[in-house]
Amino acid sequence: MPFSAIVFYLDKNNIEYEINKKTSSLVSYKVGGEAKIIAYPSKIDELCNLIVKIKENKIRFFLLGNGTNTYFSDRGFDGVIVSTKKLNRIIVSGNRITAMCGALINNICLSALSNSLSGMEFMYGIPGSVGGAVYMNAKAYEKSISEIVEKSLIFDTGTLKYIDFSKKEHGFFKKDSIFMKNHNLLILETSLILNQENREQISLKMNDLIQKRIKSQPLNLPNAGSVFKRPKNNYASRLIDEAGLKGFRIGGAEVSKKHAGFIVNTGNATATDIYALTNKVKEIIKNKFGIELVEEIIYVE
Repeated sequence: MPFSAIVFYLDKNNIEYEINKKTSSLVSYKVGGEAKIIAYPSKIDELCNLIVKIKENKIRFFLLGNGTNTYFSDRGFDGVIVSTKKLNRIIVSGNRITAMCGALINNICLSALSNSLSGMEFMYGIPGSVGGAVYMNAKAYEKSISEIVEKSLIFDTGTLKYIDFSKKEHGFFKKDSIFMKNHNLLILETSLILNQENREQISLKMNDLIQKRIKSQPLNLPNAGSVFKRPKNNYASRLIDEAGLKGFRIGGAEVSKKHAGFIVNTGNATATDIYALTNKVKEIIKNKFGIELVEEIIYVE
């Protein structure tokens, strides 16, 4: 059986893994069924060699960062989830920070602060990993990670080659990148270029922005951040609010009363509830305003 071959490979190479584990433990929404295997490689070559082995056995896989913009079906995932959480090394050299794909954004922000480097402040409080942030060109407060990316190390699962991507080759555009179109390209690590600045000033900016998040976002309930991309010349949250959808629920999933751009798990939501509510909101906004909202959250069936 193909899955037996993967378990054998993981044991042989001393890679940590779990079998038939609920995906709810991996994602910020706290929903989702079981995955056949969840693997936790701790080195880049372990990650790449494991994915090659998975593909050789024609098994589905999903590369998962911190799980803060992804959730899995209640039916689970009939494949291997490869978690990057152990690939979290951060190296600071001058005004450059190089971080492995699983490094958390907040930890990179704190490394920048301790080295008096400015440019990451707008991302402080984003709960994801740098790999996920680069993948979706994460944005906050009118700034995006594309502005500070210098280069990334990529693994192409089609050619089985490592590639150095320049900033231009990332194909950044709004909340988009080449990685969202070509799923053969996996982000292994990214280098960010920042600027020297007074540490106290950096700290003040970070504290100011985290207070704004606390005041405006429903951080007390499981969520995955902004559900929809910003439509042209408008805001998804504004449209949802104007449609009177704050507090609108399906099962345990609710359009946040605090921020209309968020869908929250009120405590007993299922992945099916969240998926259904997302689509219902899209339908209502399309009918009321003629605008088609596009999700930035990834739902994996």
